[in-house]
Amino acid sequence: MFLQQAPADTFNYMVLGFSVILSVLFLYILSLVIRIRSLKRDLRLLQEVVMKEEPTH
Repeated sequence: MFLQQAPADTFNYMVLGFSVILSVLFLYILSLVIRIRSLKRDLRLLQEVVMKEEPTH
């Protein structure tokens, strides 16, 4: 009888691959959120500095 080969069992590798991809994506989004918060804080600070430096009439 011919040798019968079952399909390769790669489900665990697929799950691991998706886990890695989703983890990297989550970290990237988290990094973007942190950067946006920091930029908003810097913008508020710069606006305060500009308001204090404007001459009042």
